Amino acid sequence: MLIAVTGASGRTGSPVVTALLAAGHTVRAVVRSQEKGAPLAEQGAEVVLSDLTTADAADWLTGCDGLVHTAAASDPTPGASDAVDRDATLALVAAAERAGVRRVVQVSSMYADRPDEGPEFLRDVLRAKAVSDAALAGSDLVWTIVRPGGLLDDDATGQVTVARQLGSGRISRTDVAGSAWPASTSRPPSGSPSTSPPARPPSPTHWRASPAEGRPEQPARRCGATSRPVQSNT
Repeated sequence: MLIAVTGASGRTGSPVVTALLAAGHTVRAVVRSQEKGAPLAEQGAEVVLSDLTTADAADWLTGCDGLVHTAAASDPTPGASDAVDRDATLALVAAAERAGVRRVVQVSSMYADRPDEGPEFLRDVLRAKAVSDAALAGSDLVWTIVRPGGLLDDDATGQVTVARQLGSGRISRTDVAGSAWPASTSRPPSGSPSTSPPARPPSPTHWRASPAEGRPEQPARRCGATSRPVQSNT
C-alpha cells in the first residue's frame, strides 16, 4: 500500500516511516527540505517537499491508500499552533477527502478533547488540535486519532495497553509510532465511507504501557486514541 507520512523527518514521523517500510509498504515521506528528506530517501521512501501551511496537499495525496499525519508546530505559541495544528490540518483533511484517501491516522495529543485541563503552556496547542480533531472526526474519511501523553525519545517497550480513559502520563515516540501506523494500512470496508455513518459517537480510547510476561514492571506510559467504528454499506 502507498502511505503518506507528514512530519516524516520528525522524531515521531521518522519511526513511522521506518516501520511502514519494514512492513513492505511504499512510503511517501512529506518533509520541508531536501536535507531532511535525504535520510528517508536512503531508507527507500519517496520524498516529497511540501509546506503544509501553503501547499495543496491533494497534489501529493493523490494515489495514496492511507495517511499518517504526525506534523505539528514546534513552537507552542498561538500563531504557530493555529497555523500548523489547526489551519494546515483542516486543509489536509479536506485534501485527503478530495484525493480519495481511504484511511487517515492523526497524531494529536492527550487533553486535546479537554484543552483547559491540560498543561497551561500547551493549551493553545491543545485548542488548535481540538478543532482539527473534530474536523477529522466529522469527515467522511475512515479515521483514527491518537492522543499520546508526554513524548519521550526512549526506545520502544512494545508494551501498550488500550483503555477507555487514562490519566496523564508519558510514552516513547517509537511506541506511539508502532501503535499508530498499522491503522493506516488496515483495509477499509468496500463502498464509500460517506454512506456509512458511525453507529455511535466515537469515544476516547487510551493506550498505556504494560509489563510483558517475565519482564520487570516499568512505570506506566500512556497514550490516547479516538477511533471511528469501521462500517460497510455492502
